[in-house]
Amino acid sequence: MIIRDATDTDLPAIVSIYNDSISGGKATADLVPVTVKERWAWFQEFDPDRRPCWVAEDEGKVVACVYLRSFYAGRPAYNKTAEISTYICPSHQGQGLGTRLKKKMITECPRLGVENLLSFYFDHNEASRRVNEKLGFKDSGHLREIAEVFGEKRGLVISILRVGSSS
Repeated sequence: MIIRDATDTDLPAIVSIYNDSISGGKATADLVPVTVKERWAWFQEFDPDRRPCWVAEDEGKVVACVYLRSFYAGRPAYNKTAEISTYICPSHQGQGLGTRLKKKMITECPRLGVENLLSFYFDHNEASRRVNEKLGFKDSGHLREIAEVFGEKRGLVISILRVGSSS
């Protein structure tokens, strides 16, 4: 398994993995598949030196991605805070890959200038909860019934990991 910076040519695989997560109703608030074209500008915002997007490649195939996004639309007062997201193709779920990807990103946070790492997940997503607990994230908010996913009211949990000073 190779974990590396995502390139433009990985975007179709990233979009496919993301779209696979929609039907399960646990990993994203999107309700219909997105297109590569729709995600192009989003993908261009990643910066390997500050807000990276990595892919996990297994036998030459992209099977997962993990990325950091600036919090609160990148407002300067939040420069040391980022949101982490992880998406894994169904064939590689439940094998510890999510933990591995998050752990690797956490170790890079000081270099990336991140002191506060946020993880947002639906309150019925037990896999995300377990990974976050294992890695030391602390729940700091629960917005009950804030989303409706396929006819079901869902809450959003906000967890934080204090990574430490980047200086």
